[in-house]
Amino acid sequence: MSKKRRQKVHVDHEVQGALARRLVAQWCLFLAVAVVLSLALRWMSDPFAPLSETLADAWWTYGPLLLVLGCLAPIFIYDAIKLSHRFTGPVHRLRQVTRSLAEGETPGPVEFRGADFWKDLAADFNRVVERLALCETQRDGKAE
Repeated sequence: MSKKRRQKVHVDHEVQGALARRLVAQWCLFLAVAVVLSLALRWMSDPFAPLSETLADAWWTYGPLLLVLGCLAPIFIYDAIKLSHRFTGPVHRLRQVTRSLAEGETPGPVEFRGADFWKDLAADFNRVVERLALCETQRDGKAE
């Protein structure tokens, strides 16, 4: 297996961008629900308190937790993009090899990195390429 690390952060901008956008949207929704819930809990503890006091109490009680959650969002998104390399990288590699096959080239065997997903797909793809090469060799032998 190849030990070479990918140099790009985004191997497949469409897939990884969609994943990042989805995570940002979900994280924002989560934070909004957490804020509303914290305000509601604080208000229910003393519904007759002035709104400014309720907001201040909610901030001092739940604010640090919400700030931590907000600070963790970029870490989670970066980690998700890094994890997505394990499935977008192999698909990107297969796409390159398929293009070279379509152009009539004979590619070398497809190998994925150690932590990549779908290694069995690479093995199956390599068997197909070998079979195509064998069929082409047999066809060329009969043509002569």
